Amino acid sequence: MKTLAPYQLFFPLGLLNAILAIGVWFVQNLGWFTSPALFIHSKLIVGGFLWSFIVGFLMTAVPRMTGTMSANKIEYFISGILMIGQTLFAWQMDARYFYGNQIILTLFLILYGGRRILKMSKPLPIFFSHVGVAMVLALLGSYYHFQGHSLMGTHLYQLGATLLLILGIGTRFFSFLSGLPSEFETVTAPLKRFLFHGAGVAMGILLFFAGKGVTLSYFGLFVASLIYLFRFWKVQRASNRPSALKYGVRIVATMIPLSFFLIWLQPLMYVTWLHLLFIGCFGLITLSVATRVTLAHGAYPIDLEMKSPALWWLVFFLVLGILFRIIYGFSEGPWKINYLYLASLFWILAMISWGWTFLPRIFKLGPQAKPSC
Repeated sequence: MKTLAPYQLFFPLGLLNAILAIGVWFVQNLGWFTSPALFIHSKLIVGGFLWSFIVGFLMTAVPRMTGTMSANKIEYFISGILMIGQTLFAWQMDARYFYGNQIILTLFLILYGGRRILKMSKPLPIFFSHVGVAMVLALLGSYYHFQGHSLMGTHLYQLGATLLLILGIGTRFFSFLSGLPSEFETVTAPLKRFLFHGAGVAMGILLFFAGKGVTLSYFGLFVASLIYLFRFWKVQRASNRPSALKYGVRIVATMIPLSFFLIWLQPLMYVTWLHLLFIGCFGLITLSVATRVTLAHGAYPIDLEMKSPALWWLVFFLVLGILFRIIYGFSEGPWKINYLYLASLFWILAMISWGWTFLPRIFKLGPQAKPSC
């Protein structure tokens, strides 16, 4: 296990879940499963696709960022069993199996990271506070789902946990993928650091009230996300890097406040507008970060981010997926389902385009003498 990094196990599983989660729409009427496709879809997208990449990233990055031990055989075994459980339990009609498994998985990650933070030989990156808030939201959201309170569970687990991870880690990766220095990460002023940590807690509180049905909370999330983007991510900086991911992370940044603003404006359409966030933000940033992790840890030159046509196709197909998912949300009549199929098709094409190029690089080391991180 010493030569196998966690991302090499979990990124491919995440890609498989991403295709399965969308594929259910095409076969939902064939009688292959008893649970409604909508329920399978949401669990596979978040608990299968997103959390496979979350687990792979955190289990790979935390040891390196803390200067501590890599994952051991027991941790590989436990995390592998739990992630396979996520994939299998997503198909169950009784969602308590899935969310119970998610609670155990979250506790495992807290223990995994906590053990290493206690022994760290490097200062923690500033965004680690947001990882902590994300884990709390994942626990609370899974508990609410387990109890049958799906609206609150959705806001804290499906939406909140992933959003907090992105807002935190985005302080680093928006800059890196744009070819810019990560300015805010080096902030030492106590007040600025306190405001950043407090912003993460404030986002969690706003998401809680949104789960309570307080529509004004979405406007608060809109304003708070703008503060993140311009104050912490510093999206206003120009970048001359000729990379698809430079544009991709700007689409990611745009989708966060836009989705919350539109939900506040049209709360009855919140499922449609949340897909701006899930496709254009969560999906795109996940594969963007996975690209950098795969290249940097696999001893490949980072220049491939600028040379790979697959990344342009990834961005292009996901933008089309957003467009047709919105059209589906506003459509009526017999053509409506076809727009969902088109959105699903473009999502699957995006996953295939990324996987075709980067899956081989996950398993095979590149030409550089050693990994760059």
